[in-house]
Amino acid sequence: MKIAIIGTKGIPARHGGFETCVQEVSTRLAERGHQVIVYHRSSDNTSKSYRGVKMIRVPTLESKHLATLISSLLSTISLASKHVDIIHIYGVGSSAMIPFLRCVSKKVVISVDALDWKRAKWSKFASWYLRLAERVATRFADRIVVDSRVIGRYYWEEFRARTEYLPYGAEIQRTERMDALKKFNLEKNGYLLFVGRLKPEKGVHRLIQAFDGLNTDKKLAIVGDDVFSRDYIRSLKSTTNPNVKFLGFVYGEDYKQLCCNAYLYVTASEIEGTSPALLSAMGYGNCVVVNALPENCETIGDAGVCFRKNDVEDLRKQLQDLVDHPQKVKEYQIKARNRIVQCYNWDAVTEGLEKLYRSFSR
Repeated sequence: MKIAIIGTKGIPARHGGFETCVQEVSTRLAERGHQVIVYHRSSDNTSKSYRGVKMIRVPTLESKHLATLISSLLSTISLASKHVDIIHIYGVGSSAMIPFLRCVSKKVVISVDALDWKRAKWSKFASWYLRLAERVATRFADRIVVDSRVIGRYYWEEFRARTEYLPYGAEIQRTERMDALKKFNLEKNGYLLFVGRLKPEKGVHRLIQAFDGLNTDKKLAIVGDDVFSRDYIRSLKSTTNPNVKFLGFVYGEDYKQLCCNAYLYVTASEIEGTSPALLSAMGYGNCVVVNALPENCETIGDAGVCFRKNDVEDLRKQLQDLVDHPQKVKEYQIKARNRIVQCYNWDAVTEGLEKLYRSFSR
């Protein structure tokens, strides 16, 4: 099959869940003999291919409101005259392209994420557009893919739209190396780890509030940044707690070492689908602590700890309990790895997607 993918910043993944999914799945599809094209908007990636996947860069504006839409529009125009068997759109915000693609007889799959219109970064108009985009996706796409059964129920209850459940994957990873920890002034098991974009919906302010009340000498290592949330980031960095460490974006071997040597991984995000960063943390063998969103609880099952939704005091209580009981942390570490092996496998995800694509030719 010839498969075109649009709507993401590009691969190799450095930006989020969809990019990670596209990297893992597209390269596996290429290994299986399919022709895969990824349209991307990454200005720092000029490569023509990546591990057997053809790369096509399209220009866009560096705007949080228009970047995806413009790049998807230009990708759509390019694809209108090309022969491809499947066009897979990632992100509901690009669903406006589907009616045009269907008019030129293209088969379209769209992967929809968490309820994007709820995110605080969007204006009222942007939120309205994203809700409209959901409706467009349900009306015109040939197939809708969700990474969470919770999101699938939402699309059924709201639109009576059937969806295909294909979760993200993760890998079991370990490393004995710890040299990167010195760079960040950290010690093995001496820090709690957060990974994500530093924007209000990620709840980092609540996490810092909870951490401030902990009775511990462990540190809080915060990995991430966000170019559109400078005021928020300044407010986070105004904390007077010297044990809160902002590390910025961290990738590659350094990131692997941070994940493998953390005491636990914690996220206070207010909006999620199936979080790739959370799955990755579980694959690295972390005890995980999550905000009690239905999507998060679905992801971890009994292999982690949920705190009451957006409740700083309960987050502090759960963290203190884990800090005080290292044996409990070790038990959750084993459960986390086992859950990844059983439920979140990239090869299984690829096989499911390949089966979905082949269903068009029946």
